[in-house]
Amino acid sequence: MDSIPAMISRLGKITGHVEKGLLVALTGFLVGFALLQIVLRNFFSTGLVWGDTLLRHVVLWIGLLGASRATAENGHIRIDLLTRILPEAGTRGVELVGNTLSLAVCAALFYASWNFVLTEYESRAVAFASVPYWPLETAFPLCFGLMTIRYAALVAGGVYRPRRGGPS
Repeated sequence: MDSIPAMISRLGKITGHVEKGLLVALTGFLVGFALLQIVLRNFFSTGLVWGDTLLRHVVLWIGLLGASRATAENGHIRIDLLTRILPEAGTRGVELVGNTLSLAVCAALFYASWNFVLTEYESRAVAFASVPYWPLETAFPLCFGLMTIRYAALVAGGVYRPRRGGPS
């Protein structure tokens, strides 16, 4: 039987592969569909009426999945002036505070986005071609939920990480 950290690590890798695959597929679809719209408009004086709405939602998914990947790879935007000038103990403290604040923000955004999607589901509003809004907007709770879990792991790792050169 695998240990819990090994199972979590494996689940993180699987999630990462799914995210990367979705990012590649959605970006390819975005480029191809946008090109189709351009060709239809410029050469045939037509286009898919719902195409722009679909493209906006695809861009939303790409942006949020990209933010989730950045969190997973610890490549999110941050100001790291203090971490460059402080000793290791101070750097760990600054990282822990930053990750804790990010955890709180992502958890609040997850909660708000979950309620938003539930409201959209109840409203039965249609985005285009009989497709309701709510499935298109599930990117919000999905990605903010993943980021919340990842920041929770970073916070836990920051609290329980042993110091270099000896036990904590």
